[in-house]
Amino acid sequence: MITLEKFEAEDIQRLINWVADADFLLQWSGSKYVFPLDEKQLTTNLEMTRTDPPTQFMFKALLDGTTIGHIELMAVNYVEKSAVLARVLIGPKQYRGQGCGKMMIGLVLHFAFNELGLTKLDLGVFAFNKSAIQCYQQFGFKIYKTIPNREDEKWTLLRMNLKKSAWIDMIKINENGE
Repeated sequence: MITLEKFEAEDIQRLINWVADADFLLQWSGSKYVFPLDEKQLTTNLEMTRTDPPTQFMFKALLDGTTIGHIELMAVNYVEKSAVLARVLIGPKQYRGQGCGKMMIGLVLHFAFNELGLTKLDLGVFAFNKSAIQCYQQFGFKIYKTIPNREDEKWTLLRMNLKKSAWIDMIKINENGE
């Protein structure tokens, strides 16, 4: 069973170790970070989780006490009740493809919609990342915009969004086995 805990400074080096190269960093974080990922970049981001109220949440994901993943809610807007789901990562390769990412996303959606009271989420995913797109669609995320990359078609960005009402509908469908 996956659980989420606050990402702290002592988690930084582990996350850095999971980012092997510049392409992987770009796929995971977009243009926010530059390779090589370092403590300064992550510390700056971590500071955004300490505002009152927080405009960002960083989580580590644990499976039976072992940290296996990372996930974030960014740009939390309490007035518009919106945020951006971002930086979803299963670090150790042996845990990928086993549904851990889907469990992490489910927990963050529950947190965003039920604990923070948000009503809509947005995310960006590169078009080549078919498994991530499929996972997001299982929660009800829909593609609403395609942003082509003029230099390299591989890096075409898809914007997806999800309203709380659609998420609730997906939960009902899954509970009913439809």
